[in-house]
Amino acid sequence: MNSVINRFVFLIVMSTITLPLFAQKDGGGIGNEEVVVVKEYEATIQDAQKVNIQPGIPEIEEKKPRLDYTIPIQEFKDINFEPNPMKPIAISKEKVQAYNSSYIKIGFGSQLMPLVQLAYNDNKTKNLQFGILYDHLSAHDFDRSMDIRNQAFSDDKAGVYLKYFPKKVEVGAAFNFRNYRTHFYGTDSVYSEKAVRQVFRTYDATAYIKNAQKNNLDIDVKQSLNFNYLQETFGGASERYMAGQTDFQKSFNQYHAIVASFNFDVSDLKNDSLALNRTIFTPMVGYTFNNDDWKALGKFGLAIDGKTPIFGCDLHLEKHLYEQSIIAYLNYTRNDQKNSLNSLAQTNNFIQDWVTIKNSTVGDFAAGFKGTLENFSYNLAFHLVQDIRMPLFVSDSADMKRFLVIYDANALIYNGHFEAGYNAKEWLRFLLVGDYNDYQLKNNAYAWEQPAFKATFRTNYIWKNKISVTLDLYGLTSSEALLPENQIAKIKGTADLNFGAEYLLNKHLSFFILLNNIANIKYQQWYNYQSYGINGMIGGKFAF
Repeated sequence: MNSVINRFVFLIVMSTITLPLFAQKDGGGIGNEEVVVVKEYEATIQDAQKVNIQPGIPEIEEKKPRLDYTIPIQEFKDINFEPNPMKPIAISKEKVQAYNSSYIKIGFGSQLMPLVQLAYNDNKTKNLQFGILYDHLSAHDFDRSMDIRNQAFSDDKAGVYLKYFPKKVEVGAAFNFRNYRTHFYGTDSVYSEKAVRQVFRTYDATAYIKNAQKNNLDIDVKQSLNFNYLQETFGGASERYMAGQTDFQKSFNQYHAIVASFNFDVSDLKNDSLALNRTIFTPMVGYTFNNDDWKALGKFGLAIDGKTPIFGCDLHLEKHLYEQSIIAYLNYTRNDQKNSLNSLAQTNNFIQDWVTIKNSTVGDFAAGFKGTLENFSYNLAFHLVQDIRMPLFVSDSADMKRFLVIYDANALIYNGHFEAGYNAKEWLRFLLVGDYNDYQLKNNAYAWEQPAFKATFRTNYIWKNKISVTLDLYGLTSSEALLPENQIAKIKGTADLNFGAEYLLNKHLSFFILLNNIANIKYQQWYNYQSYGINGMIGGKFAF
């Protein structure tokens, strides 16, 4: 662990030393050129805005809360603990976002890696928005461009969306398709590419309707419906689900409101060895209070999972101790967390398709302080999480290229979470986020392949609205892997430094360069699965 910390500190020093090389000269402030803000930067601890150039499938059926960070920020979102393993680290990439400006982006990188993105968004039609999205990224194993045979992959995404908002209501619909091809390369591979090829195909559709403005009764209603179908080609498994949610809120006496929701989730999984059908209904009702000094929420309900009712709640209390600078909060949530082949494979898509699937019951108590003080924002929190039937990944003794899923009957997780953002100037920003987890397990010696500590440091510098430079540093400590015959292996920690720069030639054309894993540390994401070493990409972007 000391060596990992030394590397992490060393790379922080490198990034700090490098940054002044791009320092802005006196008098070189931001000009008065019109700038269209496409989207505030959002970073997550799990992927630190990286493209998954290691295998991973789209996040469609995610039920766990996500960690979102924005700089600058006036009020942090309520943040719940998320005990997920890190997702693969790879080349930094701007995400394709719906409802933003239209553009074409083309790049090419090491590992013979082409990138093509197209986003068209029509925002000019009155009361109507629509668009199409396409995203391709792949790597090819020609002429030993990769360290390990069969690391090649291909990732294609396509989608359309529509939003219509006349005066009183808003309706929307979207459809997305993803075809993701990867390989079980975690071995001294003597296999042909076809023999270890895995393909995930997902078809996802959503639709919703809600009131778009306040009405005389002060009632807000939203109805949404989601459908997803997953195909897994290696084992021939398929999984589909349909879910819907109704949200209701009635405001009264200025600061008070009654809230209610009803959620249903119907799914089935089929493969060679099983057919799993599940239906979950979750009605909840509660009360909220908000006078900009105190915030309170009390919401209670039952998740009816088959024949088993599970008590659920969402409790939150927040007090402004000193304006927006010091805000204290307490939070407790308890819910029935649905696990599925889709959600498990989103975390580790090297799993067998016939793994045991059980739902988890997760309770999360949190206490902390958050706030914004001029250019500085922070959030410090302690979480105590009880995870009943917590899923863990272990190597399959019959096929060391694949993983099985086991469950810990009653896991307690003590979590310390921190995040801080500072805008030194309009053109210089810093972000630091991290989590430390102490796992107390009932049936397992360790939380297999889960590092105890993760942290991300990011700095961004903009020079005269022409050049943007970003440095990312990601670090995590070691973890343990469970092998056949109860053997335990150590997965080393790592530190990963990434660099990105973009030059804006004019309002339509820009050029970029990206370098990832500059220290060329060939760490393992999962046991027996080495990641790429140093890699990079150059390209251009045309916005219209």
